[in-house]
Amino acid sequence: MRTLILIGTALGLGAGLVCTGLFAWWLSYPVHVYTAGYEPLGADVTTGRMESVNPIPFLAAGLIISAVLGALAGFLAARRGWRLTPHAI
Repeated sequence: MRTLILIGTALGLGAGLVCTGLFAWWLSYPVHVYTAGYEPLGADVTTGRMESVNPIPFLAAGLIISAVLGALAGFLAARRGWRLTPHAI
């Protein structure tokens, strides 16, 4: 049972690391906001501002949640009777 839980945790953590890497890669691109209207705006007019959010808490939460879900999946698989070692018939 412990083996399946550890394997599930490792798989969940691996999936979380992949998703975190992809998310960090996506965050590395600049954000462009385009606005349009019926009347032209002057050069010194501000149409809006976009605030930046620190992504580190989201990335850490994603890793922790994926590892916990992997451990839960391994626990449920072990409780349902899945075995990774051959057993005598």
